[in-house]
Amino acid sequence: MSAPRKRVFRVFWRDYVTGEGVSSSAPESLAGEQIAPLAERLLAAPDNYIGVIDANELILQAWCAEVDGPVQLELLYPEDGGMLHLSLPLPEALALLERLPQAFDESLLPGAQFRMSGA
Repeated sequence: MSAPRKRVFRVFWRDYVTGEGVSSSAPESLAGEQIAPLAERLLAAPDNYIGVIDANELILQAWCAEVDGPVQLELLYPEDGGMLHLSLPLPEALALLERLPQAFDESLLPGAQFRMSGA
């Protein structure tokens, strides 16, 4: 039996508290199991964010507007001029990030609303 294939994603992020980050134009590769711990650290402060790029170049972004506030999750659809948006409590958002599939689709954010860009 072969070992299960390790999930690896390209990730970009910004920590405004420490001034550290990885640009979306040069994302880093990160193992799937490392995404939720990084997000937990980042999402402790407002405006920090993490973006995860799937195998089909779709982007899932996560950020918080306020301390202890809900996490805003956005699955970007640039070709459609918008995004799926969902707010979740931090523990639920981290659980979602722990089990990311290699390819994202609308089933990733059940109950999400489609928003036009700039809305």
